[in-house]
Amino acid sequence: MTTDLLPAATDVALPGDEARTRWSALTDAERDEVLLLLEERVVIPRPLNFHVGDAEFDNDAAVEVINGCRGVPVADWSYPQVVLLSTLWLWEIGSFAVSELNQADLSFALLDDFVAAKEAHYRSALGRGAGPVAGPLFDRVAALGPLRKEIERDHVRCMRINGATWERREWFLPVADVRVDEVSDRVADALGDRVGIALPAGPDARTRFAAYTEAMIEAGVNPAEALVALAEQAVRDEELAADYAIITCARGNKLDVPHSIEMKDVLSYTAIRDGLEPAERGIRLNRAQIANAICQRMRYNVVCRVRNYSPDRAERMQAQAFQIPDIAVMEDAHHNGHRANGVRFVTRAPIAFSVDGRTLKGLADFRVNRATHDDSRCFTPAELRLIMRTSWWMKTIAETSWARGVQFAEKYCTKLEEYTDKDGAALCRRARILGTR
Repeated sequence: MTTDLLPAATDVALPGDEARTRWSALTDAERDEVLLLLEERVVIPRPLNFHVGDAEFDNDAAVEVINGCRGVPVADWSYPQVVLLSTLWLWEIGSFAVSELNQADLSFALLDDFVAAKEAHYRSALGRGAGPVAGPLFDRVAALGPLRKEIERDHVRCMRINGATWERREWFLPVADVRVDEVSDRVADALGDRVGIALPAGPDARTRFAAYTEAMIEAGVNPAEALVALAEQAVRDEELAADYAIITCARGNKLDVPHSIEMKDVLSYTAIRDGLEPAERGIRLNRAQIANAICQRMRYNVVCRVRNYSPDRAERMQAQAFQIPDIAVMEDAHHNGHRANGVRFVTRAPIAFSVDGRTLKGLADFRVNRATHDDSRCFTPAELRLIMRTSWWMKTIAETSWARGVQFAEKYCTKLEEYTDKDGAALCRRARILGTR
């Protein structure tokens, strides 16, 4: 539901009056349906924090407002209630990132300005003039989705995230900038060195990596080795200058029932840069502990995200939101695990899979981290495109493997018992099945 229950356009000029009119135009059953949907949505993208005058609302407080307004005439809703619930409804209608309004002092004037800025941004991205800003607020928000879809024909929607405030800012990366077909000799050599099979030539990257995956399967090599090789190469890439590179991906054994995926069904591998000394960066954990902690958390994240596919509403309300590519700063501001692991500056590329005619999100991502507080080392869009490029190669490897009925190796789906160093690099030498603690 985005606009199915959106009443016809209104001539009410003021957005606040329009909002009450929109809510009042719904039948009691329709209003309950919208409120139920908003409750399910608002529990997921934690942590949210809004202000309306002296009132403050986090996710849980928003749920309380939703429940408190059920069965109550709209005319009796307080101003903070109308503003908050209308913000959430507009979020559902327009599919923008509601956390773009995090920490904001919400008002209908702010929402009107926010939508006007979105309209201008989208029209600029499409090469159109600014255009007049007119019409009812709810109708203008409903028009944002189609505009965004136009942009996404040749751009990837991305976010900038501030881990200190949980604010997000939307931006768009041209697909052409990813240059997915550019596979460097260093990448080809890394694959050949680890897997023992040369990356074949081909007209494009998808053809090459699909053929490479087929060759691995025919040779009895599990395709997970290619994912590991790409992660290891990422921490050697001088342009990325990353300290960690992490690939996380479902094995491929429960794709028909993704909500049933458990931690033991998820591959995760953390490559750590040669020569990194955690203690010198103020990181509490050693290299082996860092790799284990990150991988276990990544598996847990997948398990939380696949709850979005559950037929059980209670499980869906415990889900994590699906991600889009992002660049994040200050990721350790409020997260003890990030502080312990040195997860500070991050750029991430979630991977969406095409499986049997379905699109499956939340099952995988590729990310890199810089374990430093030096603000000059924040990741840039140019570096995100490198991560996205690699993630698209990984997508081909996974889809080709699963189409052949091959799952990723179980040894990368467990907590790692022992690490040994080789030439200063923490490389996993053996793993034992320990369950899913």
